[in-house]
Amino acid sequence: MSAFAGFESQAQPSQNQTLSALLNRADALSRAFNGHHASSFQSVQVIASAFSQLQNLLALPATPVTRSRPEGGIRERGMVKVQETIEETLGAVRDDLGRMERDVEQLNSLLFDADLFLAQPQSALQHGLNPREALVHVSGLFAQYQAEMIRLREVLADFTTEEIGVEQLVDEWKWQS
Repeated sequence: MSAFAGFESQAQPSQNQTLSALLNRADALSRAFNGHHASSFQSVQVIASAFSQLQNLLALPATPVTRSRPEGGIRERGMVKVQETIEETLGAVRDDLGRMERDVEQLNSLLFDADLFLAQPQSALQHGLNPREALVHVSGLFAQYQAEMIRLREVLADFTTEEIGVEQLVDEWKWQS
């Protein structure tokens, strides 16, 4: 038995993974990505609300820090709380971006699996599915979601480096399909 014989058996799609299962997995990853995007958009809206609260607090008169009020007045305490909320929410946005990235990575691995079906079209065609169409479908999903994830990462970077404001963050975060 040659070393290539072991590789050849690993390069074949598993017997219990059909092309339709692969397509269902791709669609499930698509739904997961959309869910993570929706979750991150809710967090972006919380950030916008917090920025609005911050502007309102800035309009209040400042209370000097004294021995009896080392934390300051309502304005100062509120600003600290709002800033903490913004930081926590930015963390949630980053977490959702990480989840979107994992979805895209899994779509990428499905491309490989779909490509394996092309190597053995008879196994896929016996179920009435065309492996080339499946590869095109998964490839399209991968390209679309990868581009969106990269765009969102750039938007977040622009926001955190103060190149864009919170209003533009909200506008840019909307799904761009």
